[in-house]
Amino acid sequence: MAICEGFSMERAGPTTADRQELDPFPDGWYVVEESDRLPAGKLVEKQWMGREIVAWRDSAGDVCVADAICPHLGAHLGPDGGGKVSGDCLVCPFHGFEYDTGGKCVATPNGPPPRSAQLDRFEVTECNGFVFAWHHRGDQAPTWRPQEVSAVNRARSLAVLRVRAHPQTITENSVDSAHLAHVHGYRELEQVAATQVDGPVLRSSYAFSRNMLTSGLAPLELSVQIAIEVRGLGVSTVIIEGRSGFRVRQWVLSTPVDGDLIDVWLVIDVERLPRWRWLRGPLAALGWAVMPRLFLNELVLEVRKDAEIWRRQGYRPRPVLSGADRDILRFRRYCEQFYAT
Repeated sequence: MAICEGFSMERAGPTTADRQELDPFPDGWYVVEESDRLPAGKLVEKQWMGREIVAWRDSAGDVCVADAICPHLGAHLGPDGGGKVSGDCLVCPFHGFEYDTGGKCVATPNGPPPRSAQLDRFEVTECNGFVFAWHHRGDQAPTWRPQEVSAVNRARSLAVLRVRAHPQTITENSVDSAHLAHVHGYRELEQVAATQVDGPVLRSSYAFSRNMLTSGLAPLELSVQIAIEVRGLGVSTVIIEGRSGFRVRQWVLSTPVDGDLIDVWLVIDVERLPRWRWLRGPLAALGWAVMPRLFLNELVLEVRKDAEIWRRQGYRPRPVLSGADRDILRFRRYCEQFYAT
């Protein structure tokens, strides 16, 4: 995993109360960790959706994501406080209570485990190389899940940026076509397919051209068509197809940290190289190695432009819209389903 060192959008801006009239933790699926970074026996702790959580995997491959507080006497279960995984169980550092990945206390050093000793767990699903957990204010069970994507060939590059924003603000960029030209320099922008909503899924499609942002490559022009799919406010994908035949899947996975900061997981999966005659053999191997990093750098540079605006942006529940903003209201109506009443 590539972490963008030195990149922080945590500078002062509007307070959370001023900036957000929205619940900072909308219902939905949000990334906890990369699957590869959670092998069996490893214990992870982090702040996620305004809560301290722990996560681990047992030898059968099952993952538990739970509140990091022991239900016995409130000790923190994270590794920084002495929590550990022994065998398949999480062991509390205070009194040695052991919990399986189902959240149940299965052993104590001093007698039978209390029947009511149970970790406060989150529903987990694992797909596309990530562990996701379900958050819902009303504790309702999930009615939908992130979609598993199968690709015969895939070369991946990834970065995580921490920004001041709200997941709805980040995802709203998917339908804010006016900002694509003004902020990102897109030219010949055309909406190829109308924005459609199907339950928790929103789709749209555009075609455009723009110059590369990577240093030294600015004279090069990208002409692409993109297909956007949003599944809740934590999972967005963009399929990018170029005239030269390449195909890239871009992921933007926004996970609230503490009600003010968001970890934005930016992922590039190159699924097909350009169909250039000379891109064969060793040069194709080089293409698979370089192209994900190049497109990730382009994505990071684009998100940095947005993040400068997000960190000082105030939320307007009744915005004054122009004719070019026809999809903004549709998007906001779509978002209402992710706030438990």
